[in-house]
Amino acid sequence: MGKRCKIDDSVEIDISDNVTIGNNVGISDDVLILTHDHKPEDISKKWFAPIVIEDDVWIAARAIILASCNRIGRGSVVAAGSVVTHDVPDRTLVGGNPARVIREL
Repeated sequence: MGKRCKIDDSVEIDISDNVTIGNNVGISDDVLILTHDHKPEDISKKWFAPIVIEDDVWIAARAIILASCNRIGRGSVVAAGSVVTHDVPDRTLVGGNPARVIREL
């Protein structure tokens, strides 16, 4: 975890694999970050993946970051209530379920 980070109430970070959080990152209330998932063809088997949250990222309330997202790029924003299933490019606003690029910042 980097410098000057703020993690609000009721945030859950699954550490089945590595989670790296950069500098100046804000994570709002009720965010869920998962580093594991189940294989659709056999739900008894889990797979794991690290997640990197780059510097200057804001993750708004009740967003969910799934293991299929390995990186949230520098200076990006994840909108409230979003479900992030893929990597987020640098300086990008994403939102929705599943999250999609709304605009570049």
